[in-house]
Order: sequence, then structure tokens, then C-alpha cells
Amino acid sequence: MNATQREKRRQFWLHALATVILIAFMIPVIWLFLTSIKSRTDAFAMPPVWFFKPTFENYQSLLRNEPFFKYLWNSFFIAAMAALLAGFIGTPMAYALSRFKFKGQNFLAFWVLASRIAPPMALVLPFFLMFRALNLVNSYTSIICIYMTLNLAFVVWMMRGYLAQVPVSIEEAARIDGCSIFSTLMRVTLPLVSQGLTATLVFCFMANWSEFVLALIFTGTETRTAPVLIAGFVTTEGIKWGMIGAAGTIVNVPVIIFAMFLQKYFVRGLTAGAVKG
Repeated sequence: MNATQREKRRQFWLHALATVILIAFMIPVIWLFLTSIKSRTDAFAMPPVWFFKPTFENYQSLLRNEPFFKYLWNSFFIAAMAALLAGFIGTPMAYALSRFKFKGQNFLAFWVLASRIAPPMALVLPFFLMFRALNLVNSYTSIICIYMTLNLAFVVWMMRGYLAQVPVSIEEAARIDGCSIFSTLMRVTLPLVSQGLTATLVFCFMANWSEFVLALIFTGTETRTAPVLIAGFVTTEGIKWGMIGAAGTIVNVPVIIFAMFLQKYFVRGLTAGAVKG
């Protein structure tokens, strides 16, 4: 067997493995969708029913009886604002850590990362007491600030790696031409790491979009997010599996579309810092 045949065989098994992993990840999504278009009888049938007459009663009931789109908008607004604010605050901090030498630099970088080690539930009581004192419980401000805080360490460490790949000589040339530090960052450096920044913000957005526990505690009737609404279908009268399936399917669609449109930036951003030079 020559080298070409070995490479083809290797590629075949890699693609086969990737296909198996993809199927494993897709099974829950497919099952969720099938549950959403099944009647209650078909949904609880054992063994599972694969051939059935689809019904959209769950979707009709969800959109007719629940303020679902309001909560979906809340999820989008909160997730997007928290990701953008984390990027706005974290990127200059990452730039400072990657470009400037100062006493305690490594110590500061370590504690930025260490802040992400603490479980989110450990922060619930301090955040609650602080926002209650400020009369901001059950507001957009509170949950956005919490998500932004949790995203910040991830943004700093991701962007620090991307910014370190930009040659210092490019920034020095901009400084010679009269650019300030801020102008150099905005006009020269950030455009060169835009794909990495996009990938980082997408990660933050997806983490915020699907977060449940903190949203359950810090949101109220007007600021409730879609995951909290879905959890409300687990009642004392029983679990509304069809409604959960319908709501879960709709919640997944924006993320899938969002990821498809940003796929090229997402993949390039993830691999941008993998090769030095």
C-alpha cells in the first residue's frame, strides 16, 4: 500500500468518524423536532412511533397562548448586549495584556482566568444583594451585567491569543504615522483580528442564549427569557412534552441560522491563533 492509498484510507476513516459524531449530536435535535409534531399519544408510545401523522397543534398552542416571541426577543437582546459589552470591555484589556509590560501582568492575567473557575451559582448571592440594593432585580440591566461578567474572562483570554499574532511592527508603523494607542487598536489591529473577535462573540452569544439558572433567578415577567419559559411547561399537572419540543425547536432555529451565516468567520477565527507567524 503506497502513501496515496494510506492517505485516502486515513481520510475515509476520519470522515466516517466525523459523520458518526455528527449523527450523535443531531439525534437529540431530530428527536426534539419529532416530538413537537407528534400527538400526545404518539409522543408517549412505547416503542417509539417513527411513522405517524404530523400535527402542528403544539406550535399553534404555543404561539396562541404564550407570549413566546416576547421571551424570544428578550433572549436575543440580553445575549447580544452581554456579548457585545464583554467584547467592548474585554478587547482593550486583552490588548493591554498582550502588548504592554507592567508589574503584576501575569498575576492579573491569571486572576482574570481564575474568575471563570468559580461556579456561576457561587456568584448568585453577591449579585442578588448588589442588584437588590440598586433596585435592579428583574431588570435587563442586572442579567446583562451578570452575563457580561461571566463572558469577560473568556473574551480576554481568547482575544489575548489573537492579538499576540499581530506583528508589533505593523502597530509601530501606525504610531510613527501619528496614530494614538486607541487609534492603532481600532484602525489597524482590530481589523486584522476581526475573524477571531467574531468567533469569540459568537461563543459568548451562544452561551448566553441557552443559559437557564441565572435567568430564572434574575429575570421577571417582563424580562423572562425563552429557556425559562420552556421550563414552565413542567407543571404539577404533568410535563407538556409537545410544547417543550415546539419551543425548543423554535429556540434552536435562530442559533443555527446565525451560525450558518457566520460559519466562515467562526472557523477562521478559531484557527487564526493556531499557527504562529
